[in-house]
Amino acid sequence: MFEQIIQRITRLVKMDFTVFSDLEHDQNANQEAMVVVGIAALLSAIGTLLSGGGFLGFLVQLITIFAISWLLWSFVTMFVGTRLFAGEADFWEVARALSYAMIPLALGFLRFIPCLGSVIGLIGSLLSLVLGFLAIREALDLPTDKALLTVIIGWVIVFVLQLVLLSLVGVAAFAGAAISG
Repeated sequence: MFEQIIQRITRLVKMDFTVFSDLEHDQNANQEAMVVVGIAALLSAIGTLLSGGGFLGFLVQLITIFAISWLLWSFVTMFVGTRLFAGEADFWEVARALSYAMIPLALGFLRFIPCLGSVIGLIGSLLSLVLGFLAIREALDLPTDKALLTVIIGWVIVFVLQLVLLSLVGVAAFAGAAISG
């Protein structure tokens, strides 16, 4: 499995974006997709911890990337792409393709570097969004304009849900500190 992951990452680095189509059709790559996202999420979460985010920040980052940035975004973009733009894919086809689009989020590991860490993390997020567009276009077999609209609509929905979740976690952490303090 790890050889396959390295081969696919190498293809992405070489800008061979047909890897997303291969992932879409590889029904045996679900576990591989989870590993790829898990590693990216773990590295980003460690960056949050090292930059002073604490254990709660570590957990929130880990869960946010795995559950929201990948699984929820996969579901929302699959739903939008198939319902609004007649794309053709199921959840796992989209999730497998989007898994490799999450790799640049691992750059969040470098958040601990003063001044540059935040910029590098932002660059990773933007690269992930661009790769997400390419993955969605391939996985849903959509033309560029419809794929772009699918990604924008899906990203906005997931972003709003992420803000709500982070607000709830922040309120819970504040309440927990007030009760114990």
